[in-house]
Amino acid sequence: MHEIAEFLRDNPPFDTLSEEELDEVAAACEIEFVEAGTMVLEQAVTTPGVAWVVRRGAVELLDGDRVVDMLSEGEMFGHASLLSEWPTALAVRAAEDSLLYRLPAEAIRPVLARPAALRFAARSLAGRYEMLQRELDPLAIAVVDPARRPVSRLLRGDPVIAAPAATVQEVARRMVDASSSAVLVDLEDGFGIVTDRDLRERVVAAGVPADTPVSQVMTAPATTIADDVTGADALLDMLDRGVRHLPVVNASGRVIGVISDTDLMAVETRTPFLLRRAITAATTVEELAAAVAPLSDTIIGLHDAKIAAASISRVIATVYDALTRRMIELVMEGHPDVTPFTWLSLGSVARREAFPSSDQDSAIAWQGEGDDPAVRESLARVAAEVVAGLERCGIPRCPHGAVACKPLFLRSQGAWLSAARSWLDDPTEEKALILVSLMTDGRPVWTAESGWRAVGDVFAGARHHPQLLRRLGLFALSDRPPTGFFRDFVVEHNGERRGTLDIKSGGLLPVVDIARWAAMSAGSSETSTAARLDAAERAGTLDGRTASTLQVAFELFTDLRMESQIDALRRGAKPNDSIDPRELAPLTRRYLKDAFRAVAEVQRGLANEFGLTAL
Repeated sequence: MHEIAEFLRDNPPFDTLSEEELDEVAAACEIEFVEAGTMVLEQAVTTPGVAWVVRRGAVELLDGDRVVDMLSEGEMFGHASLLSEWPTALAVRAAEDSLLYRLPAEAIRPVLARPAALRFAARSLAGRYEMLQRELDPLAIAVVDPARRPVSRLLRGDPVIAAPAATVQEVARRMVDASSSAVLVDLEDGFGIVTDRDLRERVVAAGVPADTPVSQVMTAPATTIADDVTGADALLDMLDRGVRHLPVVNASGRVIGVISDTDLMAVETRTPFLLRRAITAATTVEELAAAVAPLSDTIIGLHDAKIAAASISRVIATVYDALTRRMIELVMEGHPDVTPFTWLSLGSVARREAFPSSDQDSAIAWQGEGDDPAVRESLARVAAEVVAGLERCGIPRCPHGAVACKPLFLRSQGAWLSAARSWLDDPTEEKALILVSLMTDGRPVWTAESGWRAVGDVFAGARHHPQLLRRLGLFALSDRPPTGFFRDFVVEHNGERRGTLDIKSGGLLPVVDIARWAAMSAGSSETSTAARLDAAERAGTLDGRTASTLQVAFELFTDLRMESQIDALRRGAKPNDSIDPRELAPLTRRYLKDAFRAVAEVQRGLANEFGLTAL
């Protein structure tokens, strides 16, 4: 029994048991050997009354004939049905000769009833990286991340609504009575909003009389948000707009409540708002650098608060946007007469898929048609100061020169239009594919005019240019995930055995590039990878299974890259994209291998389906 107990102790949910409890579970274990291909558990079996732990070997989870997941040493199966008393969702088959520990219900149920084990069970039921989209059972639903819930489910009561003529004293009293931090002002054609902060700053601190109409201290119009938006998206919208309250409207346009930042995040994780406020208040480059200095600690805090990696990426991108806008404003004070222009963010920040290691990629489109040397020179000076200022704030410039102060990325609106059309017509031009990929990701973060939309419309017409799409397809297949593994080492495509892997080039970039190509083929102007995959699936450019596989793989790669880089921040090291598989948990290593192979399989399928194997 000692050997069984020692093994179980190293794997959840048994890792929280005392020695006596472990010995009891071990004593109840039955050892079961199964040959490869043996069906261990059939699908739709009603309450099998037993759970298994893989001691050696591996088992496959099957939905019909389709393999949707694989479990290896230390992983448990059968417990979900045992807990929920629902029929088994999946069948289980030995993928290789395997040794299993068989645990009867009376031995495993007390283990899974412990609070720590309930969290383990919920995570395994929810299947964060599972390849099959299916309903969660009640145990999993009980621990759904509030950030993923619609804001309509997070509201704390009806909205407080006042007339424009109501006095600030009346409004303040109503807010206190309703325990609300905001009141909406009914303007008939919309709403204004007054928050508790407004009352402190615009009334009390300013010495405004208590009988002043609330309409004189409100913010109008108030920006609203739909009731089906997730908590995470609402929070990021607040951060991007620099507000802490958003009225929530239902499908008919009726206000059903006001969501606040404190409804969405714990107090200790609210530092992104403090960052945003400090950035806005900065009056010099030095103050900007000081304002953004806590970003690393903020990122760590968000991670510790269990905020999803994708949401952390968007927070980083939002902070970078705010920093860039304020930097441009400060630089422009010394260049008041430059031609109006749009500043574009490119790359991962533009896609809102930023990481602690993200650098600055940017471009300028100025108002006009030609290439006036004087305009170019003046804007080049502005861009150089902005890029240098952002470097002083800790954001390095793109090592490949994709920054707005470089001639290739500094053009008039007319020149960008001409270049975009030429790339679509002749994608064999030098750097055409790289530039198309960068510029289709482009997102305006500061603009004095809206001319960039016309350039974006040109790129949206890429679906009518088959030669460009063909070459973009090939470009999307150029980054190959590692698919050969020797024990815990990754074998790259050059055949060299290495101890680490580049999660960006081997994992994220293949998915990013496929999503971009698929969305452009569908005529979509979406910029984020997830939205592009959704658009491609809706348009039929990618089938549902392929899009789902890429979505799940992208989430896993994002989580692992963020986890690795945040660990570097904790150690005071410079974040990078190198991950050592030996430092990953066995289950995570298994998922990572499966994700690499799944993406490689998608690449092979697309190459065959669309004839992308050769020009």
